[in-house]
Amino acid sequence: MQDNFAYLLPFIMVTFGSVFLGLQVMGFRAGRYWGLGYILGAVGFALPMVLPESFDLVGALLANFVFLAAFVLYGHALLIQFGAPTYVTMRLGAAAVAYLAVCFFILVQPNLRNELATSDLTLALILAPSIFLVRRKTRNLMDKVLLAAASLVVAETLARVGIFLWFTTGASPESVGAYFTSDYSYLAQFTASICGFLMALSVLGSAIADVIEQHRLEADHDPLTGLLNRRGFDLSAPDFRLTPLPSGAVLICDIDHFKSVNDRFGHATGDRVIIALASLLKEMLPASAKVARFGGEEFVAYVPDMSASQLAILANMARSAFAARNWSEGPFPVHISSSFGVSAIALGDHSIHDAISRADGFLYRAKEAGRNQVVQEGIALLGVTPAASLKVVAS
Repeated sequence: MQDNFAYLLPFIMVTFGSVFLGLQVMGFRAGRYWGLGYILGAVGFALPMVLPESFDLVGALLANFVFLAAFVLYGHALLIQFGAPTYVTMRLGAAAVAYLAVCFFILVQPNLRNELATSDLTLALILAPSIFLVRRKTRNLMDKVLLAAASLVVAETLARVGIFLWFTTGASPESVGAYFTSDYSYLAQFTASICGFLMALSVLGSAIADVIEQHRLEADHDPLTGLLNRRGFDLSAPDFRLTPLPSGAVLICDIDHFKSVNDRFGHATGDRVIIALASLLKEMLPASAKVARFGGEEFVAYVPDMSASQLAILANMARSAFAARNWSEGPFPVHISSSFGVSAIALGDHSIHDAISRADGFLYRAKEAGRNQVVQEGIALLGVTPAASLKVVAS
């Protein structure tokens, strides 16, 4: 049974490593390091089965190096996956010192008990700092499961070292040999393998969650501006059927005479203009705003818990800043402006699109009145400058 398990474990680890490398191709950045780490772990477990007995010394040096490299990669994968600083130089230096300590008990003062204890202890100490650095960076349930599984690997390794040292107190070759032929030794290896298996499953779950989230973000966001697209806006806007009538206001805007910009200067220049207005909207509107590019040069925003008058003031600030933008650094020394329509959510609205439809009507009034202005429904506004750029239309 032990022999069968010994052959099965490298196969399982290679399988997981290959899957992680495949996920890296799909956009899971940490997959490369998880994959290489698990493949190296498989190599470490397979070495005793493939190297002849005459290579005991070489096998010990190589196996310890491979396992240490695997744990360095596990730690690096955690840091990459959670976006934490990697401290590559420092961590590689610590790994080199750890390997030298293991080599001391192989080459300088041969002692199998100290070698095995030092090796396992350094593996835990190599992985533990990465867990500490990412402890507050979990984003979803699977991230928490992964962190718990990695912590379990460290805890199990430390416990195994302690029990091994206690079991082999005599430090004689006979005591170490008795340990390896004991049922406890097999149980300890089995437990360590289970912990590694659980960590691999949690990595897989976290990776799949990350890939799904990335594809969801791509599906809901406009690739040019990074704003929500129409689908993302509809998903993030309040559902009037599920909640009481929400408070807030919406705006809709577009770039004046945008077709002539594209026709005269090309679509690349047009994209620059679109990005500039999108950046202004993100800068001027509060963080709670749902800002979307609905297509072409048209933008829509919903700002919860804000009156139409307040939103019109912010819209006018964005309009003024966009109109004052100096495009002389670009390929076109021209003046570009934008027009806005603003409306509040009102009783009788069945969805956010009812308010957007009214705002769209006010946008057309801004166009008909000469462009480069904000038209808002409601009560007359005071103190908005320039006054000529913001008009109030009775609702």
